[in-house]
Amino acid sequence: MSNKMSLQSVLFDLDGTIIEPRQGIVNSILYAVGQYGLKEEHPETLNSFIGPPLHHSFQQRYQLTEEQSFEMVRLYRVYYSKKGIYECTLYPGIRELIEQLYERNIFLALATSKPEDFANQLLEHFKLNEFFEFTAAALYDGKRTEKNEVIEYALENIPPFERTEILMLGDREFDIDGGKFHGLKTAWARWGYGQDEVVLLSKPDLVLNNPLELLDFIL
Repeated sequence: MSNKMSLQSVLFDLDGTIIEPRQGIVNSILYAVGQYGLKEEHPETLNSFIGPPLHHSFQQRYQLTEEQSFEMVRLYRVYYSKKGIYECTLYPGIRELIEQLYERNIFLALATSKPEDFANQLLEHFKLNEFFEFTAAALYDGKRTEKNEVIEYALENIPPFERTEILMLGDREFDIDGGKFHGLKTAWARWGYGQDEVVLLSKPDLVLNNPLELLDFIL
């Protein structure tokens, strides 16, 4: 994993990579669960919601139909849009990484399963929007939530760089698998919510313990 790479673009995941979102996400889940009339006995285990499409997570955890799971997502967003979105922090070193990549004229874009409006609000909130050229994100109707689809949308809208000169940086196996599916380089943001025994099976090109380590691998 010591090979240096030539990069023209970095696609960033958002939750678990740029921002530590747990408090806002968990509070939004608990609000939705309560409004729907369910009970959550173990809120400490809700980290699994961070990263994958929400409707999948609701469906699996609470044994819901697809229609019910989308209603839970609607309720989740009632809280998230007002309070939960801002109950988060930037990971240490991430702003410095983004600034340094930008200074090197590397094209930066988001590739997130979070809805586009929320993603852009967060970039503005943390004053990162000036560094990102494009936001590839999910749609509110549940479409374009899979990471493969989000990355495909990003690739359709950013300049036509060589795939091997584009890096997908994310904290979950979905990010690594999605990047590899499209022939991109991949880096695992180990400071996020991915588990070693899961993400390493996807064979990321780089394993980063902190954001600024990425700079050591760029030509």
